[in-house]
Amino acid sequence: MGYETWILSGDEQQRTQVLGQELGLSESHILAQRLPEEKASWLEQGIGRHALMMGDGVNDSLAVEHALCSGTPAFDRPFMPAKTDFYLVTPGLAPLRIALVAAKRLAKVLLFNLSFAVLYNVGAVAVAAAGLMTPWLAAILMPTSSLLLIVATTAALSQRSALWKF
Repeated sequence: MGYETWILSGDEQQRTQVLGQELGLSESHILAQRLPEEKASWLEQGIGRHALMMGDGVNDSLAVEHALCSGTPAFDRPFMPAKTDFYLVTPGLAPLRIALVAAKRLAKVLLFNLSFAVLYNVGAVAVAAAGLMTPWLAAILMPTSSLLLIVATTAALSQRSALWKF
């Protein structure tokens, strides 16, 4: 999906290497046998400002504090969900992929909405400055534009949109 992916693990080197190779990661992106303090330090040294950290155990609790956003698939462990920004309620990381796709889609919808609002307002001010805006026209256009944006946003992000069909 275009994201830089790393494994930052406390597990032993061989196990971590096998996982990293299965995921198609380069060896430089596979960091094994890291203590909790080392994980936190690695994130704090720069990548953490932009990182989404998924941690599944108490040994990740320090690291998740240094990530921009953090989550855990360990919904059966009460400690980690309390430390992270979100937690997954199903096994696996598939919901994380859906959330990342949804975030990209939401960014596009937001850009469209802001562009529409700027164009609408520039047009409305131009019409008003030309003396062509009557009170009844303003009373119709303003709520209509808002309703159009609400409908467009709802359609783009609804469960029936292509966004949720993987």
